[in-house]
Amino acid sequence: MIGDILLFLAYLSIFWATLFILYKVFKLERYNVEIKPYLVLLWKTEKLNVFIFKVANYARRFWKVLFTIGVFLGIGEALFTLNFFISNIISYYSRMGEVQPILPLIPGITISFNSLPYFIISVVLVFFFHEFAHGIAAFTENVNIKSVGILLAMFLGGGFVELDENEMNSAKVLSKLRILASGSAANLITGIIALSIIANFSFFISPFYGPPSGVVVVEVVDGSPAQFYGVKVGDVILRINGIKINNSLSFSNILSSIPANSNVTLTTLRGDICMIGGAHPSNASKVFLGVRVFNYYPSSIPLLSSPLLPYYYYNFLNWFEVISLSAAFINMLPISFFDGGRFFEVLFSHKTLNSKKTFFMGKSVGIGELFLEILKFASLLLLFLNVSQSMFLR
Repeated sequence: MIGDILLFLAYLSIFWATLFILYKVFKLERYNVEIKPYLVLLWKTEKLNVFIFKVANYARRFWKVLFTIGVFLGIGEALFTLNFFISNIISYYSRMGEVQPILPLIPGITISFNSLPYFIISVVLVFFFHEFAHGIAAFTENVNIKSVGILLAMFLGGGFVELDENEMNSAKVLSKLRILASGSAANLITGIIALSIIANFSFFISPFYGPPSGVVVVEVVDGSPAQFYGVKVGDVILRINGIKINNSLSFSNILSSIPANSNVTLTTLRGDICMIGGAHPSNASKVFLGVRVFNYYPSSIPLLSSPLLPYYYYNFLNWFEVISLSAAFINMLPISFFDGGRFFEVLFSHKTLNSKKTFFMGKSVGIGELFLEILKFASLLLLFLNVSQSMFLR
């Protein structure tokens, strides 16, 4: 663990040193790029403002309805996340129930370098939908956008929409709530769409691919029988010992019926591979080949003929779904540097909730303001405890 962190810090230092040199050499400030001394890079543009305004103006009533629903979704997301955090802590300390790890996504530490392309593409798209929704909601509520930008803080990337704060502050309460909740609502919707595609993956790729008719090897374990006998990533396995394979489930079922250390013949698209299997690490009576597989979908289009392409699509959808839903739920927590922080400030600063005052730490504060401070502290504490206990689970 310590070694991984040191390696990550070394890569991070090299990355920022290179970025700073490029910034100075090519004078990137001419292109509205700015590097702050605390490892923050900003790029702003006003060129997207007109496009976002046109999208917002095209279906203004639809956006108002959608983002009004988003306000209620935002409250539900925050309550669900807090309840999940509490349940997770109880499961951890009571040793009853399954504990779900809550970890920051850090390349090289919590994200393998093999998964980095999926992660980067997913993050870019998630932030695009998030900030685009903020922009649409702002224009719909007659709040102007100053600029749209990209932010890179240390190792975390993101986007932002710079609103006209005077217009934002003078907007109606419901308008503010719509704008602040819109980003998470967009992430929730896109995450659910991705989840639906994953659940019906074969159907969604059916215009380009036939039904599964075998498996494709996506990983070969080092030192395994499969590696010794020349099985390669991308090999398509159609039969095992003459028995036809339909998908990854039938592949597993057939293997589970073969005793350990048996002769196994794999019929692949490039010919038969005969091998002697080993003993499975989790069940010494079953055969072990040392491969990880995914459904093989034969392509009906020559340009999409690579058997690994559906696997790449599926992996991307999984990453996109996880990051989209994580952004939707975590971002609505009532914590100052999240959208939920300002959202609940607007909600609990309403004069109706603060008509009654109480004394807290020697000051007179409204009931709504007091509840908000308690909620912010509890949310930050629960997030910290969940991340901390997840680090111990690794």
